[in-house]
Parts: sequence; C-alpha cells; structure tokens
Amino acid sequence: MPTFDLRTVLLMASVMPGLMALVMFSIGRTFPRTILGVAQWAQGSLLFSAAAFVMALRDAIPDWLSVVVGNVCIVGSIGLWLIGTQRYLGRVPCVRLIAALALVDAVSLSWMTWADLNPHGRSLCTNVILLLLFALLAYELLRYGDADSGARVVGSLFAFETLIASARVITLLQPVATNEGLYAHDRMQMIYLSSGAFMSLSITVGFMLTAVNRLRFHLEQLSRIDPLTGLLNRRALLSAHTMARETPRKSRRYLSLLLIDLDHFKRINDTYGHSMGDDVLVDFARRAVLALPPEAELARWGGEEFAVLFTCDTVDEPVRLARALQARIASMGSSSLPSYTCSIGVACLGAADASIEQLLKQADGALYRAKDNGRNRVEVALEVVDVTVSPMVEKAMKI
Repeated sequence: MPTFDLRTVLLMASVMPGLMALVMFSIGRTFPRTILGVAQWAQGSLLFSAAAFVMALRDAIPDWLSVVVGNVCIVGSIGLWLIGTQRYLGRVPCVRLIAALALVDAVSLSWMTWADLNPHGRSLCTNVILLLLFALLAYELLRYGDADSGARVVGSLFAFETLIASARVITLLQPVATNEGLYAHDRMQMIYLSSGAFMSLSITVGFMLTAVNRLRFHLEQLSRIDPLTGLLNRRALLSAHTMARETPRKSRRYLSLLLIDLDHFKRINDTYGHSMGDDVLVDFARRAVLALPPEAELARWGGEEFAVLFTCDTVDEPVRLARALQARIASMGSSSLPSYTCSIGVACLGAADASIEQLLKQADGALYRAKDNGRNRVEVALEVVDVTVSPMVEKAMKI
C-alpha cells in the first residue's frame, strides 16, 4: 500500500474547512432567520481547521497543546456540527451531552498525558467519543432530513465516517494494536487520517450546499405565498392548475374554480382604515381554510378577491362547497372586526375544457352576476360544458 506524509494530510485538512468556514460566515449573514444552524456549522469548521493545524504540529509543540487541546477541539468541532444540524432540522440541540463528552475527553487526555502516560488509551478515548458524535450526526440527518436532499448526502457522508471510526475503534481494541503515535504508518492509521481529511472538506462543502438549497427553497416559497394572508398567490395557483388538470384526465373527474369577492370591502377600508381592512383579509383567509377540504388550493387572487381550485366528481360538489363557505363567512366572526360577507362565482368543467382561461371567464361572469343580484350569494356559470346539470345546480342558477 502506498504511503503518505500524514503530517501533510493533516495540514491539508486544516486549510480547506477553514476556508469554507469563512465562506459560510460570510454568506450565512445574509440568510433569513428561519434558516438556523449555519453559524454553528461555520464555527465547527473553523475550530476543526485550527485543531487539525495544531495536531499537525505534534512533536514540534508541547503535548498539552497538540494532544489535549487539539483532540478536545476536534471533539468540540464535531459537537458544533451536531448542534448546527439539530438547529437546522428544528430539533433541540443536545448541548449538555456534547459538553459532557468534551469534558470527559479533556480529563481523560490530561490524565493519560501527565499522570499515567498512555498514548494508546488517549487515542481510544477520543475515537470512541468521535464515533458516538458521527453516529448521532448520521442519525439526525438521515432520520429527520429525509425531505432535504442535501441533508441526506451529508448524512451519508457521516454514516461512512461512522464506519471508518468504528473500524478504528475495533483496531485499537485489539491486543496487537500498535502504539507508534499519530504518524504511525500502519494501514488503519493511514486510512483513518486520509479519510478524515477528505471528509472534513466534503462535509463542510456539503453543509454549505445544504444551507444554500434551503435558501433556494425558502425563496421559492416566498415567490408563491401572499405575504399578508399566508395563502398561495396568483402565480402559485396557476402552477397548481397545471398540475391539477392532469389528475382529472385520468379519472374523468371535473376541475372547479371558485372566484370570491369580499362585499363592500372599499367601505371597510374607508370607514375603519386600511389596517382593519388587512385584518379582515387575514380573518377571511383563516376562516376559509377551515371551511375548505385539505386538497382545495386557496389563493389570494388580488386585492379583496380570492380563488379556490379543486377537483370534484360531480358538479354538485363546488356548489355545496361555495354555499358552505359563503354561509360561514356571513356568520359572525371575530368581535373585534366589522361583519362582512362575500360573493362567489362557480365554474366547473370537464378536464378537456378546463383551461385556466375558460375557468376564469366562466367564474368571473358568475361572480359579476352574484354582485348584480345583491351580493352575499353564490352564482354558477351558465356555460357549464360537458356536465349534466343537476337540480342543485339549476336551483343555484335561479336563486
């Protein structure tokens, strides 16, 4: 097996994580507060870089610095990665466990350096602690980061490092284990240090890519969500229509669109102020979500207009749903808000004709009739295509 200069390997391991830490510190400051853990990842990478540099100077600097401080800092850096990972995943960080492990490592290394010299025991102690931390990181990322591709990749890297650390611990437990120090040129030591250097770079890059991926998802969500009500915006509803149209084609179901307008909303703004008008919009969004089935897509279409898109088996369903929603809004809501009502236009088409333009044209026409006929009512589009008009729909058209 070819040999490497292990001191050079450690020096390489000290450079790249440090550079990535600086990148994470710089970019992380621009991240929204909802993306947690990046600071701890950067701190851990910087600490790892410093620890690897100190350990690379073994035999050139005092043992208390290269052995005790270096190894404890390695444990601390992995602990910071674990804290950052748990914060990123929305988990409670196990700070006390990490602090306890670092303390155990510091006390054990100090004892086996000055009171009872035992290099083999020092190596075993630190590697057992690192094995535990690697396993915890792999578990957290693979167990709770299943919806995050970046987290799964980094979790796989930690799972691999767990296997390497396990092999190292097993080797150290063997009675024939060598005791030639950090730069021993035995096979296991070379694999362990070389893989550690490679993994330190791969993991820090993985952390950075994971955070950037979360930022991209966050920005995509912002582009799809109305900031006031928290509902989908127009762009998101148009995207939902494209996906929903494929579903009814396969099962020959219908696609329905409800256009909803809050009655006399300008009067609310003029009488109570725009702040109260915003509160009314938020209240409508909250109450409408409770009145609609989970599969319905509710969006703020613009101003005081809202839209609901959903698939259905019969043309009666959107009429029943629209009436239930209209009645719920007309009932007394929050005592701190003025009472308000809504008008709803209903369109329902077979899949072949359910273009967004056709649905909007029909629902908009029905909504205008609802306003012309006195508001606070439901009207169904007269141009219903490819459906059998039921008595309920006929009744809704006449009321």
